[in-house]
Amino acid sequence: MSHFILSTKRRLGLLSLGVALSLGSSLITDQSLAQTKGPIRIGVLAPITGPLATPGAEMLNGLKMYWEQNNYTAGGRKIELVVADTTCNPDQALTQARRLAQQEKVHFLLGPLCGHEGPAVAQVSKETGIPLVMDPAGADTSTKWDRVPSVIRTAVSASQIGHPFGEYLYKDLGARKVTFIASDYTWGHEVAGGMVKTFTDLGGKIDKMIWAPLATTDYGASLAAVPAGTDAVVAVVAGVARIRLFEAWFNFGYDKKFKLHGGYWLHEDAIPQVDARAVGLISNTVHYVAGIDTPENKAFVDGYAKRYKLLPSWFAESSYTASLWIRTAIDSIQGNVEDRAAFLKAMRAAKVTAPRGPVTLDAYDNPIQNVYITRLQKVKHPILGDQLMNIPVKTYTNVSQFWTYNPEEFLKRGPYKR
Repeated sequence: MSHFILSTKRRLGLLSLGVALSLGSSLITDQSLAQTKGPIRIGVLAPITGPLATPGAEMLNGLKMYWEQNNYTAGGRKIELVVADTTCNPDQALTQARRLAQQEKVHFLLGPLCGHEGPAVAQVSKETGIPLVMDPAGADTSTKWDRVPSVIRTAVSASQIGHPFGEYLYKDLGARKVTFIASDYTWGHEVAGGMVKTFTDLGGKIDKMIWAPLATTDYGASLAAVPAGTDAVVAVVAGVARIRLFEAWFNFGYDKKFKLHGGYWLHEDAIPQVDARAVGLISNTVHYVAGIDTPENKAFVDGYAKRYKLLPSWFAESSYTASLWIRTAIDSIQGNVEDRAAFLKAMRAAKVTAPRGPVTLDAYDNPIQNVYITRLQKVKHPILGDQLMNIPVKTYTNVSQFWTYNPEEFLKRGPYKR
């Protein structure tokens, strides 16, 4: 039976998640040899506490679901997940990554979640050579300007989801003068930056950029700063800020003054905390939502709903798909993760069919994948009953982290910053 417990043998902040399995005598020799090496230990970095604890829980849910479905085995070996709480803080993420690598002796790292934690954890991979499967942290620099050979991303690059929305905002929503309210950290800077770039390339104008710290509790001042003549307000917010902005927007009557579009906003983990006022809103631009209409996604959503009585967010799908990707790679090398070069090569060669759709790696170790513009709608789910769900209204296929720009020219411009 799997377990998820606070380990008494490790320092505070580390958790152990795993399952004890016995191997039958019918296993092939490669699997038997793999098992004699002991379990494969994966160091997982997630915000169990802090402002993004809810997405962190979703991330862990996706991990548990995948590995329970696959008996916590890969390449003929037992899998152990050792989970460290990063609190969505780069310094804490750095400390925990070093602890996992040096004291816990994990074979490779998975995570972190917050965009600004990604570069810190990549530094540990660079220092130690330990492979890092970066998921879901989306800091652009990690697969562009500051690449590390031992880091492979399986989630998304921040501006990768921003670029399509800027075009959609101009061409489909007809906006010409826009105000952004965005979370003031790396992910917010880069998602909003991608939107601003493609929107202004087409001739759009930015009325105002309003930056709000992740810990913002009162959005009254931010909303009061929206210029009177703006065509639309775009929300690019994360964590608990999503609900605080939603409540302030409607409670202060801004829905009667401006159009509001969610560039990055109402994800599935936040939906249970909003009400019918959200119906019909453009809610997100993202590489995964529960409303994707494919057999693979329906199977994933129904399995998740049965298990957790919730719809999965992109954080859950991301860790689920990362696990699928990891297991495919480990199986292909018969469990020999001690050969780090072989593991990384197998990760780059792996082909997976994910709930989000087709995914391949580019030459910079970042996925090429679909990006979905979504609207929040009422649906009747076969397991959960009446639900609010993100439904794709437009799909941009095979989206590169460089959008339609030449990679070399993109890299010369440097990162998006506030």
